Amino acid sequence: MTDNSPRRSRARFVRPPRAAAAALVALFAAASSALAAPIVLTEPNSTRAIAVDAVAKMRDPFAINSPGLVGSDRRTRVIFLVMNLDLLAGEGAKALSADAEDGAGKKYELTVEDVRDVPDTGETRFGGIKQVTVLLDPAMDNVGDVLVRINLHGVASNRARITMGHSTSLPADDPGSVPQPAPAVLPGPTPTPTPNPFTGAASYADTVRMLEQATWGATNSEVARVQQLGLRAYLNEQFNAAPAFPADQYGAANYPDLTLMPIDNAQGCPQTDAAQRSLCLRDNYTMYQLQVRFFQNALSFNPQSDQLRQRVAWALHQITVVSGREINQPSWMAYYLQILDRDAFGNYRQLLQDITLNPGMGRYLDVAGNTRTNPNENYAREVMQLFSTGLYQLNNDGTYKLDSQGSLIPTYTQNDVTAFARVFTGLNFAAAPPGTQGVVNYKDPMSVRETNHDINAKTLLNGTTLPANQTTMADVGGALDNLFNHPNTGPFIGKQLIQHLVTSNPSPAYVDRVARAFNNDCDALYPDNCTGARGQMKAVIRAILLDPEARGDAKTDPKYGKLREPVQLINNVLRAFGASAFGNPSAPSDGVIGQNSTRGDLPNSLDQPVFLPATVFSYYAPLYEVPGTKLLGPAFEILSTSTTLRRANVVNTLVYQGISPNANTPSGTQLNLGNLTTLADNPSQMIDSLDALLMHNTMGAAMKAQVLSAVSGIPVTDTGYQLKRARTAVYLVATSQQYQVQR
Repeated sequence: MTDNSPRRSRARFVRPPRAAAAALVALFAAASSALAAPIVLTEPNSTRAIAVDAVAKMRDPFAINSPGLVGSDRRTRVIFLVMNLDLLAGEGAKALSADAEDGAGKKYELTVEDVRDVPDTGETRFGGIKQVTVLLDPAMDNVGDVLVRINLHGVASNRARITMGHSTSLPADDPGSVPQPAPAVLPGPTPTPTPNPFTGAASYADTVRMLEQATWGATNSEVARVQQLGLRAYLNEQFNAAPAFPADQYGAANYPDLTLMPIDNAQGCPQTDAAQRSLCLRDNYTMYQLQVRFFQNALSFNPQSDQLRQRVAWALHQITVVSGREINQPSWMAYYLQILDRDAFGNYRQLLQDITLNPGMGRYLDVAGNTRTNPNENYAREVMQLFSTGLYQLNNDGTYKLDSQGSLIPTYTQNDVTAFARVFTGLNFAAAPPGTQGVVNYKDPMSVRETNHDINAKTLLNGTTLPANQTTMADVGGALDNLFNHPNTGPFIGKQLIQHLVTSNPSPAYVDRVARAFNNDCDALYPDNCTGARGQMKAVIRAILLDPEARGDAKTDPKYGKLREPVQLINNVLRAFGASAFGNPSAPSDGVIGQNSTRGDLPNSLDQPVFLPATVFSYYAPLYEVPGTKLLGPAFEILSTSTTLRRANVVNTLVYQGISPNANTPSGTQLNLGNLTTLADNPSQMIDSLDALLMHNTMGAAMKAQVLSAVSGIPVTDTGYQLKRARTAVYLVATSQQYQVQR
């Protein structure tokens, strides 16, 4: 039955109820302690929110346009009363998000515009209760009851009911939902929390989450080690971990120097024997060697392996893209990849310099051979659009600045592109190594041809002018300084790194904290060994991984998390179950997961061929939105009906078959499920162990019941039932929607 009776109250403000039954007070206290989540206060005997129109100060039903407003923006703002808002110093509305769902299941993204203490009345001090002002979505007009939730640091509140236009019986309350009235004794003011120092032992669940973000995947042994070590100490350990290959004249890296080969593969591989020529072409004219090394690095189980460097370098590869589709010799790509390793923990200004002068980048975006008479604009455009400032001017929290008409403000114009193109003239490949013929030098930084450089003055961003008659490197240095110091660069790069490591939709407050650490490594929650420098990658990474929005045992905000991109999914499964050589658990995997794998190129089958992104925008675009939503979900761009099925097939291959050896796959790869098979006679314990390692103890009861039913359905009379049960459990968990999204 629909209730159309008015529910408005003319109170100037709403006071939280002072009296509540003792049982509800106890329930409130228990929920507050257990969930450590925001609590939207409701009426004592229902889930209806204590909420008012921000202008008219009247209770629901609400109209989409407030009767108390005039002018163009009459949209209703609703004030909710919320407890347990542990806002950091300086945090406000941009730390919060809100969403709603109506009776038809349609979801709405709401905007939190303000958060402040509830004003005291003289006789009552509301202390720890805050009022949160939320702007309603215009599409919610007259949809009936909706359930609204408010989220902070990735943790969701209870969902409280308000009425839009007319009341309805739908949507139903969430299972287990109970009223959340204010307690009889109102809490005191919420103190500004001191950020967790992360210097002591960590919780199991949060350690698993850290290892998902900072490595290619958690293992039982590494979880136990890092849990005792502590998360902050673990990061410092990783910052000091040595790459796989020792330093040459340019520094250490995870990819070895490879022999530069002639452009003509007939000259480089002159073998007459077909099999020998095929191997030569595979090793010297495809990405095979680099892909093998990528997976060998990822699957190293040495506690001292530099997993964090690998994750950051992979993220930087997707931001400052060079693709093996054009740079098609592995030796050409290797020296670009070495730069990402060397600079992953260095300074972003140095990274900009190194990739600008890298011959692979020089060919990929046409810097090499760029002349004053015919300046090419490719690199000039992409170094701004993708590597530093982005297309539009940003606030420090990553939100867009708007002009007086409410439009986005471009960061640069075509004139700026032209000026930067003139900067990058006069660069070309360095001389080939002595004694080589038909070989291009892709190892050493590009050299200068001053006669090809445009020596006229150049006006760059924000009115910066490079004077006339400067050398090539003086102009390049000045231009890169201009980009590095642009106010957009911190939030633009910081947000993308958050998206790659932690969550696709970070709050503006989270982005702001990371951007501040980029702008000044002392202006951070964790200013370890800071000097006030800009662009220090260690400070940025520490800010990303130790932020309250990253840390915690579980995140319940439905917008939180990121789809595990294909190489992450593959590596996570392989690492979780100690991937080794096929049939030999004591030997390492050969790393042949990509090209020439006996099971096909697994990442390529999921539209992420390693080191072969389709465009300069990488394997997927950072601003891609999940279809049907307003949420960013970059990796969802390569998730289609076909690749969804293939993701399950890839997991099936890894779990049930492995990758057997052949001419291209020396020792193969397989999972080791021995420890799991010992739990086969106790399926519940088996599932609990997978819940802990793969899902940091967030598996819901319904999912556990489904997996338990499937596992228990394999009778003990079956030959090899232990392994069958283990494989079934791993396959079902690893292919589940809950696991596919890293949270």
